[in-house]
Amino acid sequence: MTDIAAVLDLDTITTHRRRRTDAALDLLHPGRHVPPSDEELPTAYALAHHRLEGAEKAARHRDTTTLDWYRTTAGPVLARLVNSSRRGPRIVIAPSEDEMIRGPHSDTPYYVLGPGTTGATESLTELADEALDHIALTGLDELVRAHAAVICLTGRRRPDQTLRSFAITRLPATVFTDHTGDAAVLGRDLVHEAAHNWLNDALAALQETIPDEKTYFSPWRGTERPAYGFLHACFAFPLTVIYAAMTLPTASKTGHAVLVDHLRQQHAQLAAARDDFPRALELVTDTGLRERLDSVFQRACAL
Repeated sequence: MTDIAAVLDLDTITTHRRRRTDAALDLLHPGRHVPPSDEELPTAYALAHHRLEGAEKAARHRDTTTLDWYRTTAGPVLARLVNSSRRGPRIVIAPSEDEMIRGPHSDTPYYVLGPGTTGATESLTELADEALDHIALTGLDELVRAHAAVICLTGRRRPDQTLRSFAITRLPATVFTDHTGDAAVLGRDLVHEAAHNWLNDALAALQETIPDEKTYFSPWRGTERPAYGFLHACFAFPLTVIYAAMTLPTASKTGHAVLVDHLRQQHAQLAAARDDFPRALELVTDTGLRERLDSVFQRACAL
């Protein structure tokens, strides 16, 4: 595969996402939904899982009013949050720290779309669009379009501060990330978290299970990690390297400095992971997926 977009084009993921979306909507409101179009699928997939998460929490708390809202009302209400930007439909939100949820499903506070959710400000929505403009120049726009359909901006940080970004398996196609106000830097973090969502979907679609007992030293964490987490890092970080290397010419002065430093750090960490990566990759039984992961890693190492 010579093109990064082709490497990440896996039809099995689309089939899996459509099946999961239909199953979730049938569970919430049997027989009352129209299958989404191909363009609508990323946001429909994300929204279906937000509704499931919200409904489950309401049911656990015996909150029948909120449960009914997620089952019968949430669909059209949440759909109004979708912003049809120049880079396609997506939802951009920026909840306050007080609105974030602290629960057992994530090490960091996260957010679930609900009755009180409002869209991000126009300036933050434009920042996300500008980040997507940078991503479109790298061939990674379809990755982010499909796997970052909901962008949750969790706070602004200075360029010299550590940025927090994450994704959780219970809310696929959703990414959570801090930002610096620089679009090129935000683009890097959207690529990173979209990559995690892509790999989670690929593993689920192909019914791949990575053995828990195998561990490898992660230079990104400075500790031994299970093969699952190590392989995730060996996929997501190389994609940010590919993105950063291609984005440098269009980045602002501040963004350029951040991305150059990112590339410097990542080249050292990829070199440290290079010997263990092939051994961890042997745990992936699907030949096609194994080749895609290897292609991404080797491309980044060659830059």
